[in-house]
Amino acid sequence: MPRNTEKVGKIIATLGLQISPRDLKSKDSRYLLSLIFTQWLSLSTSIIQTVIDVVPAPPVAQATRIPKMLYPELREETKCPRSKLEEDLYASRSGADAFVVAYVTKMFVVPVKDLPEKKKNSLSADEMRARGRETRMARQAEVEPGNTWTSTDAVESDSREMAEEAVLGFARLYSGTMRTGSSVFVVLPKYNTSLGPTHPTNAKYLLTANIDALYIMMGRELVLVPEIRAGNVFAIRGLESKVFRSGTLCSPGLLGIGKNLNIETQKDCLVNLGAVNRQVGVPLLFLHSR
Repeated sequence: MPRNTEKVGKIIATLGLQISPRDLKSKDSRYLLSLIFTQWLSLSTSIIQTVIDVVPAPPVAQATRIPKMLYPELREETKCPRSKLEEDLYASRSGADAFVVAYVTKMFVVPVKDLPEKKKNSLSADEMRARGRETRMARQAEVEPGNTWTSTDAVESDSREMAEEAVLGFARLYSGTMRTGSSVFVVLPKYNTSLGPTHPTNAKYLLTANIDALYIMMGRELVLVPEIRAGNVFAIRGLESKVFRSGTLCSPGLLGIGKNLNIETQKDCLVNLGAVNRQVGVPLLFLHSR
């Protein structure tokens, strides 16, 4: 099919595209069409814009999704909240006094060297000179009699750090604001809500953990942040040996559960989003990242 060169050039000029003369002369019409559409409606831009236009904001989405997660037998569109916990979850509240509820869907491992806090920043001229003086002093100390330190010690230390791995949890925050340094309850999937937090059966399914670090995931990169607000998907460090697959993180507010732990006074913030509805034999929570 003959190509209308004049019309193609007019389309490219109108859309403000940058198509090289060599590509314009290509005999492969599909290749030229692909170039035009790639610049005009790039896949990444189209997907992001679609998400913005179509996917509802967390406060809107959770008003209908959370009731169905908490009450699988619900047939209505939504349900009025019956407690402060449900009010915070339905509205995706992120205030300082909002109950913190996050669900960890899986645990994954990354090398310690890939954590943003471990990556070395570029050194200034003064820092480079100071580093050089330290290196020269270390080399001089090697040849002094009676000194047991060798340069291989530093190499072995670096190798150990390269081999170390950090265990992170992949989670979504449904309500509240989670801050680094605070403590949270870890509610494991087998925790029985009807028995209460002090029941002996629940002792091994209700733990506490300190939040060592919080990260926003940008593709394969981790961005260290001091806090996370409701509605975000994030990574968390500090759950190693606490959560093995999944679990619910809860606390009564921004400051966490505090040092003087009293479960009875803080039990209102506890919820088990990983529980199983045994009547129908299906998971209570099917987590969406929307």
